[in-house]
Formats: sequence, structure tokens, C-alpha cells
Amino acid sequence: MAPRHKKPDKKRKPKEPFVARIKRRGRETYALGNTLVHNPRAFPAQAGGLLKRSFRTMWDARGGGFYACGFVLTFIWLEVSTLVDEISASDGVISFFTEQFFEFLFRFSVQSIGNTVQAFIWPLLIIERLGPVSIIPMLVVYFLFSRLLKDPLSNWLFADSDAAAPGGVPTNVMASTPNAHGADDDKLT
Repeated sequence: MAPRHKKPDKKRKPKEPFVARIKRRGRETYALGNTLVHNPRAFPAQAGGLLKRSFRTMWDARGGGFYACGFVLTFIWLEVSTLVDEISASDGVISFFTEQFFEFLFRFSVQSIGNTVQAFIWPLLIIERLGPVSIIPMLVVYFLFSRLLKDPLSNWLFADSDAAAPGGVPTNVMASTPNAHGADDDKLT
């Protein structure tokens, strides 16, 4: 019997510390808001890059295959439908922003947790909705996905240079930038 060769272990990326993650997300949110106010034409591209990094993180955390694709698509669908339902249930745009905005943020945050749980079990949601017969089309889609879509989708998600940063941290966001006083923003004073 031929000896079995072990696959080389993938090196795990070091996990970004919690405080650093919060700081990074705060800087990203601030930069996105700043772009919206000062350069609205650049906002869609910057928001798209931020969303792409978020999808890439979800994709990578779920294994980067058919299940990950289903998770990401289910999560997006559930989040968008929740957002549309919340906005359409409000009395109007002005009352939404003046009276219901904070209540909406709280409900949306809680609903996002539920959406994440539902996205984890997306195959069961499909089987529940379409019946056990849906297993056959899911197997066909799995085969087609693994043969035709997985590599192009992975290449698109990881095409930009910030995907290769250690720890999965985007290099363009985590770079220390001097503020108006010449001090680094990353340092606590």
C-alpha cells in the first residue's frame, strides 16, 4: 500500500484584536461618511469596496465554497428584505429619519442576528420552502457551481491587493495616517 501524503496545513491568519477591529471599522465608517459629504461621486465605489471586503470575510469564514456562496446570498437577501420592510412600514421618509431612526437601528441590529442564524441554515430553508425534492436541484447547482463559478468568483473577490494583507486586514484602511498635528491616529495619547 502506498504511503498517504498529508496535505500541507494552511497557515491560519492571526485574528485581529477586538479593539483594533472596532477602530478599523470606525475609521472605515468615518471615511465612508466623509466621502459621502465631500465627494459623493466616489461614494458608490468606496461603499462597494467596503461591501466586497465584508462579503470576502463572510465567504472566507464559511470555507469559500457552495455553502459560503449560499450563506452570503441568503444573508444579503434577508438583510435587504428586512431593510425594505422597515422603511416601507414607516409613515414616511421624514418621519422615518426624525422619529423612528434609532428604533429602526435597534430593530435592524437585532434582526441582523436572526438573519445570520437563518443564513447559516440556508439549505434547510430551501428544503422547507420547496420540499425534499429540492435536494436534487441543489446537488445539480452544487456541481455546476464547483465546476464553473467557484474559481471566477474567488478570483473576483480576492483580486484587489488588500485581500492579501496579513490577518485579512485591508492594508489601505489599517495604514497609519498622520493627522493635522503630525501624530499618528493609531496611537493613544
